[in-house]
Amino acid sequence: MKKSILLSFILLSILQFAEAKTPPNVVLIFVDDMGWGDVGYHGVNTIHTLQIDQLANEGVYFSQGYVTASICGPSRAGLITGKYQQRFGCFGNSKHGIPNEEKLLFHYLKEQGYQTASIGKWHLGEGEGRLMPNERGVDYFYGFLGGSHDYTKSAKDENVKRSLLKPIYENGEIQPPIQNDNGYLTDLFTEKAISFIDKNKENPFCLYLAYNAVHHPWQVPQKYVDALDHLEVGEERKHFAGMVYAMDVGIGQIREALKENGIDDNTIIFFISDNGTPAGQGFKEPRRKKRGETTMSSPGPFNGFKGSTYEGGIRIPFIAHYPKHFPANKHSEVPVISLDVLPTILNQIGKGLGSDDLEGKDLLELIEEEEERPLFWARDGDIAVRYQDWKLSINNKQGSGDVELYDLKNDPGEWKDIASSNPEKVKQLLHFFQEWDQKNTKVTNHNGLTPKYRAKIEKYLEELGR
Repeated sequence: MKKSILLSFILLSILQFAEAKTPPNVVLIFVDDMGWGDVGYHGVNTIHTLQIDQLANEGVYFSQGYVTASICGPSRAGLITGKYQQRFGCFGNSKHGIPNEEKLLFHYLKEQGYQTASIGKWHLGEGEGRLMPNERGVDYFYGFLGGSHDYTKSAKDENVKRSLLKPIYENGEIQPPIQNDNGYLTDLFTEKAISFIDKNKENPFCLYLAYNAVHHPWQVPQKYVDALDHLEVGEERKHFAGMVYAMDVGIGQIREALKENGIDDNTIIFFISDNGTPAGQGFKEPRRKKRGETTMSSPGPFNGFKGSTYEGGIRIPFIAHYPKHFPANKHSEVPVISLDVLPTILNQIGKGLGSDDLEGKDLLELIEEEEERPLFWARDGDIAVRYQDWKLSINNKQGSGDVELYDLKNDPGEWKDIASSNPEKVKQLLHFFQEWDQKNTKVTNHNGLTPKYRAKIEKYLEELGR
């Protein structure tokens, strides 16, 4: 009897030790141009996101989740390096991508024995000079290199004039045109993701799944739209909802694959959008929308769109799900940013991993004890600083072009600019920004120019008496 009890104890200890030593898998879902008001779990009833909502309900969703940029390329660069992309000159969309000396998520995880995959939209550099995915720590790549793509057609010619028809690649090999098999890109990305999971279920893996949904062009098989007859919305919103639904179905299939392979409990899943709602949307004129006029994607209650540093451009759906260690059904109002993803992953693999220049924080630590830290945005002539509930911004194209100040606790929709009545707070946040900006490159990598915002900030500080 004693021997039996001892043997059971030893076996249990071995199993617990083995489980503790099993590093988590990572599925990082980074979607495209999906606004804060495009998910059901935010209380929106004009969209159908059953699987995404379930992910939020079983994990942590951050209603004040941000990305580091309001456009695609820089946002991806910040996420995948764990650093503000301005540190290495990535202020705008550029084929130059991320400099080779920068370490990416894939490099960190390959050092820990992970198999890595990037499926979907790359947009982190293209062309010769170690900018291709398989040259940047990616073991398996399937997708396209640029910023947008047709969902139903592709070419075999790399020099095709229409950028939307650029080739689809698999590990550097151009794939047969999508239309040969009546394919739909969202579904193809889901299929490739499931195949990668099935092949690597015995080993730790990192799957970066960058759906180009729900970016323009507005294309979706009719079956996905027909499934949404219960939505009482206009034609354009329903069409858009169909694109979202195709992706939502795919996310459910991926989660089912994790469960069938017995690895769902040991997989960290993130769901984040690369930026907010685009102003350009819809089939009918005027296609460039203003506040309150959206007919497809929605920024929810927030001001501004993709391309601005207003909340509508940078505040997005943000979910973290990990049954082993993350709380379930947790709504966090802690301000977080996409920079926090890489440190969170590395801390779950092993404390102390990563380099000192990572600029995010572990999301679990932020949930347990909110840290008051400033967050920054900068692109061309636009900037923003958020500190506590205060937010300073300058927006040239979508705003006045002047310094604006908002109290996000009492005015999350950024309706009332209170800069003129709070000059000391304006000065404080501008100084925060200048101190942060000193570590950024002097010129941008997309046009080689000095960012326009620098001269403007100097002018404002002079007027405020520094």
